[in-house]
Amino acid sequence: MPPDGRPTLVMAHRPITIDALRIGMHVAKLDVAWFRSPFMRHSFLIQTDEQIEKLRRAGVKHLSIDPTRGLDLQDPTSVSEQPLSLAQQPAPFPAGKSPEIRSLAAMAQELLAARSARAKLEESVHTAFSRITKTGIVDPEEASHTVHAISAVAQSLNTHALFMVFSQGREPNAPVSQHALATCSFSMILAHAADYNLLAIQELATGALLHDLGLLHVPAAILQRVHDTSTTLSEQQRRTYEAHPRMGAILLERRGGFAKAVEQIVAEHHAYLNGGGFPAETGGAFTSDMTRIVMVTDRYDELLTGFGGASPLTPHQSLQRLYQEGQDGRYEGRLISLFVKVMGIYPVYSYVQLTTGERAIVSVINSAKLHQPIVTITHDPSGEAYIVPLVIDLANQNEEAPPRAVRSVLGTIPEEFERAYH
Repeated sequence: MPPDGRPTLVMAHRPITIDALRIGMHVAKLDVAWFRSPFMRHSFLIQTDEQIEKLRRAGVKHLSIDPTRGLDLQDPTSVSEQPLSLAQQPAPFPAGKSPEIRSLAAMAQELLAARSARAKLEESVHTAFSRITKTGIVDPEEASHTVHAISAVAQSLNTHALFMVFSQGREPNAPVSQHALATCSFSMILAHAADYNLLAIQELATGALLHDLGLLHVPAAILQRVHDTSTTLSEQQRRTYEAHPRMGAILLERRGGFAKAVEQIVAEHHAYLNGGGFPAETGGAFTSDMTRIVMVTDRYDELLTGFGGASPLTPHQSLQRLYQEGQDGRYEGRLISLFVKVMGIYPVYSYVQLTTGERAIVSVINSAKLHQPIVTITHDPSGEAYIVPLVIDLANQNEEAPPRAVRSVLGTIPEEFERAYH
């Protein structure tokens, strides 16, 4: 009983079907076991349509919500139809109505939350990798806990925010642990898009996290030369570097406790499909689909950070380059296309200039027309901020308005811009 002496009204959890679940409801219980659920916990707030879709794909049909911690059904005796997601809504949008997208303030909040989560994960993964470096031992239980922590964060955040924060703000000579964490996160995103089951995603994420484990035993001077191509590697140094996949796999095999799929990812993540790559004894044509996912995400992160002495690229440029490199058969083209389709040619949160001279932020991906996203226009051609930002679907424009298209990518949302909408 509260201090004022009045009884507290306790509302029971309300059972509903998955079709009745809405953004703003607080899930209290699911009808599937925790290990089948795409979430590490069964009590959480629904913040995106993507969370609902992940529950649906996991086989959830019935659940309970807590009306005291979130929205309730408007009419408990009837269940309205699930509203169409943005991608399902008819186009063009009805006259006088805007697409239901997040505000700039909400997007800024998403990025801030994702950055905070990334910083905590980086610290945790760095600690784990430092322990491996000192002891030479890889603990499968610790690796599993680390992957579960990454998965929990990934499930609680907007996927596009997670993708963007791991796609920026890292230096070419950053610790191996940061590259491992980014590759693991990107691999989870791609695996979910490819409809992997949860057990497979766990194994894939573990392999992605540990894929460069062998680099922890490569001399720092050699790694520095790999990062800085102004100094050529000697034949012996090249062999030492190219042995890191085999070295990592041996460490896992000796320790035991890791799935064969994990060992295979670590051993073969540089065995390109066109017959190139290393170690020489690995055959790219026989690599697993999991390995091929990690090859794609590993290369994407290399392009972002300028690995090998190249200039770091933006997410947009990296996706473009990755697609181009996939044409020579080195990587699985199907997986690259899926990655681009999910993240967009112009990823959400990209800061772009339109052909009208206006500046805008990419708000939503048009899956059918990737080069024509929905954007929130923030500045006019002279650089003056619009009092009320304009939301425009570049794929469905008003014929009376000047035609707009993306002319160039200016980068990602500047942090000072985020703070203005925070």
